[in-house]
Amino acid sequence: MTSLQSPIKEQIESLISKSNEEFEKANHAQSIQLLEDAWGKIPAPKGLYEDSYHIVKDIIDTCFINKDFSKAKEWSEKMFLTGFARIDSGERDFYAGKIAFELGELEVAKEFFSIADKKSEGRCFEDEDTKYLKFFKK
Repeated sequence: MTSLQSPIKEQIESLISKSNEEFEKANHAQSIQLLEDAWGKIPAPKGLYEDSYHIVKDIIDTCFINKDFSKAKEWSEKMFLTGFARIDSGERDFYAGKIAFELGELEVAKEFFSIADKKSEGRCFEDEDTKYLKFFKK
């Protein structure tokens, strides 16, 4: 995994820190905006940098809090372009499945859940809302 170089690294860390502060104050839209700014500072190809995965994951998680599933979908597509060196345990697929489920795209959700289930050997459903597993099993 490639490390970000200064001063870009400091700029991104500062934006993430500010995002966390806004998140703690429940300013979720501002938190997302700061993360998007951090994403914009990561050089291409973004997938070489570990931060890229965590930024996208945090954006999606915050979109879930806001119930902004269309924006979450837009970012879940970017998630597949991040963290190239990460072990693929189906987390990206599971996120895509959750988002498709929330958007009512049930066939798509089932496909992504199936991929995530295989890659994670069923562990992807642990510590998640049980509605996803119930949906997948029926």
